[in-house]
Amino acid sequence: MKVAILSNVTTSVLAGMLRGEAEVWSPPGHGAWMETALSVPDDLVAFSPERIYILLDRRFAAVSADPAEAVAALARRFPGAAVIVPDLAAMAAEIGDGFYDERMWKLARMPWSLVGLREIAKSIAPLKKVLALDFDGVLWHGAAGEGEVETCVGFQREVAALARRGVVLAALSKNNIADVEAAFEKSGSTLSLEDFAAVRVDWQPKPENLVAVAEELNLGLDSFVFVDDSPAERAEMRARLPGVCVPPFPPRLDGYFPSAETATPEDAVRAAGYRAESERRRFAAGRSLDDYLESLEIHTDIHLVRADEAARVAQLSQRANQFNVCTNRYSESEAAAFVGEEGGFTATMSAGDRFGELGLVAFVRVRGGEIVDWVMSCRAMNRRLEFALEEFVEAEAKRRGIRRLVAAWRCTARNEPVRELFDRFGFTLVSENRDERRYERILG
Repeated sequence: MKVAILSNVTTSVLAGMLRGEAEVWSPPGHGAWMETALSVPDDLVAFSPERIYILLDRRFAAVSADPAEAVAALARRFPGAAVIVPDLAAMAAEIGDGFYDERMWKLARMPWSLVGLREIAKSIAPLKKVLALDFDGVLWHGAAGEGEVETCVGFQREVAALARRGVVLAALSKNNIADVEAAFEKSGSTLSLEDFAAVRVDWQPKPENLVAVAEELNLGLDSFVFVDDSPAERAEMRARLPGVCVPPFPPRLDGYFPSAETATPEDAVRAAGYRAESERRRFAAGRSLDDYLESLEIHTDIHLVRADEAARVAQLSQRANQFNVCTNRYSESEAAAFVGEEGGFTATMSAGDRFGELGLVAFVRVRGGEIVDWVMSCRAMNRRLEFALEEFVEAEAKRRGIRRLVAAWRCTARNEPVRELFDRFGFTLVSENRDERRYERILG
């Protein structure tokens, strides 16, 4: 993900915190956010951001210009980017006095404490995938089981639109399931329980339930945004699971799931895909791995990348962390250039099984005899699909006269699962250090 940060205060420390998860552009110094928006510098144009954050903190620094003017100017200049102005005042009110550190303002014209910096950073990166929702006071006014409830129509429509764009919904409600089902039915809700990929309606602590949901969906805790109208529930979630993003209530969801970003066919069926994954796990119970995989009736479609797949390839590069050997991130325009790329090729793989279609789940990019990307969705892991893709890549390389493939695994915080991917393919380990393993394979 490519992120640009404009601000009326110094953001160099924040930018440094984000660079483990995103490519970051920020101007030197501070305070020239409006000038930057109205007269975009060449290096920002070349950077081609996917998200632009305008961080305006009014506690220590004045904001004399209209942020809407900056948003409009940047939206015109970067029509494919999301331009976001987080409500830092609401965030500070939610966290309390610990959000600021006046000493940092005096020393470096940066007002935020380490706590504040972490809150801002996790609201920006990594990309959020799951919206975990309380029900009472969030989806409807009133409490299920305690009389009639009134649907929060606008909010439910916003959530439903996010679900259509691929945001995964999870339910975390302290309630009786029968009361919740009745509330959905009688209130005329836009949403239903079937829209949620994971449901925890019980009386257990919500942080414990969120951990269970993360394990069920095979996603990291930092992929979650948790929405609850109760300050006590928000505080407990923030304290027990600091990686989870907990916005003030009511939340501004577009800041976490920007509407400007391109939706793909896979987005529209993502929630159904996670529900199907739960069915797969139940189906796997008591079976050996070989028997399970054979019974899944897996099918694949592997081919050279097509122009209509660029958005999904870019999305995979941005979102896949575990099965991503080099963790290169691409914009949609960059991925579009892979089609018919001179001096190389990109292969994509779509897959499905008896429980449903997974969509486009992997791509491999080869350039000049080097595998520069091997990326697969976590939903497709543990099915041995990578071996079918590797067979295609080798065959295509031979067809193009390539007789030696080289590849690398580069260490990130999350890609340990593919540390030995090329060993499993039979590649020869050429060199190794703490951060990188390099391989080669002579093609017969």
